[in-house]
Amino acid sequence: MENSNRFLEYFQGKCIFITGCTGCVGLALLEKLLRSFPQVHKIVLLIRKKRSENVSTRILNYFDNPVFSVMKETHKDYLEKIMWMEGDIVKPNLGLSEENLNYIYNKVNVFYHCAASVKFVENLKNSITSNIYGTEMVYKVAKDCKKLECFMHVSTVFCNHGYSQSVLKEEIPENPANPDRLLEMAKSMSVNELEKNCKESKNFINNYVFTKNATENLLGNKKDNIKIGILRVGCVMESYQEPYPSWLINANSFNIILKNLVTGVVFNINEKASVYCTPIDICVNALIASTFDTAHIRDNLKVYNVATNSPTVKEIFKIFVKENVKDPWLIFGSLKYRFLCHMKDLLLEMSGRRGIYVREIEKLEHFIEISQKFVLKELYCHTENLDELWKSLNQSERELLFFNLNDVDYEKCVKSWYKSSMENQYNPMDPTSTMLHLAKL
Repeated sequence: MENSNRFLEYFQGKCIFITGCTGCVGLALLEKLLRSFPQVHKIVLLIRKKRSENVSTRILNYFDNPVFSVMKETHKDYLEKIMWMEGDIVKPNLGLSEENLNYIYNKVNVFYHCAASVKFVENLKNSITSNIYGTEMVYKVAKDCKKLECFMHVSTVFCNHGYSQSVLKEEIPENPANPDRLLEMAKSMSVNELEKNCKESKNFINNYVFTKNATENLLGNKKDNIKIGILRVGCVMESYQEPYPSWLINANSFNIILKNLVTGVVFNINEKASVYCTPIDICVNALIASTFDTAHIRDNLKVYNVATNSPTVKEIFKIFVKENVKDPWLIFGSLKYRFLCHMKDLLLEMSGRRGIYVREIEKLEHFIEISQKFVLKELYCHTENLDELWKSLNQSERELLFFNLNDVDYEKCVKSWYKSSMENQYNPMDPTSTMLHLAKL
């Protein structure tokens, strides 16, 4: 029926477990579930203690994030659906108490594994521990759940970048290293020994991409008759529509590079390459829709690429520069930006403080050197699984979970990215606002 909604029916009374709830995808996923799926019974959130902040403080401040502002206006009882559990994905049984484990084993229907180390500059040992071993620990808990219907894992469309051909199919990728062997190496070797002996990692852009590739292989090797869905996302950008346009908790590498175009930053790109800029709400809607699909597949695993092969990097840059970069100084490259950074450091040092802005230039240059590798290789993503899922939806389901990237107005998106990021921030290109900013230091 046109007005029926399989997604609402599926999540009726479900108990959901989420890792990575403090990250961008985890936050947006929780917000969407609370706002659009009031039929959900309970959402269990795994949260770990940080060195600078205990769990109680993190929980207390969690729902202050602006992403929840729309949801809290219409769902006053949202806290009744939340259950917090202190733990850590890199600990056996996730570091959970026996009471919490028993609750998960007897109640949870859907696992969302969103937690990962996404650092581009991270040693291999830490990347293996967070991404491969962490996923293994989460899966071990999930497979013992009596009512488990599916295990959803968030990955990246760049999982083969630097190793395979320039085509990414919706299937488990090839990996020259066995994930089980990587786990043994990380356990027995030091940081330096591992970097030296794991030559396979050198075929990939960085350790993040390499370990996400290996993690997919880890899940692909499972024979437990558990339904596994892998959702691959590209560069997660500001929201397109939900809960409001242009929301994002953390900027990714491409986002940061775009924002720094105003400084005259330039770097090499492949004009035909795409970074697969995916609005965060599109990612989350695709994740929820693919959950329903995964729970009903015949086989035990299905992969979904959330990607559209256009616009290209060049096309995005042209829209961004045309809309946002109007400073005539940019014909001199980053000269004005560098000059202002030196002047700001001079003012700081004259007041007895340590200069920080020239060092920021060096950090930015290093960051660009690492990040530009993603825009040097042409990559074509197959999206048949999500395309077929979208075609099967009726109007009610499409309105609830819009994830068709072919219908996204990217020109509208790109025009809003810079504007939203610069609100309430000082403009480093403007001497007056720069001096006012320095006065507050």
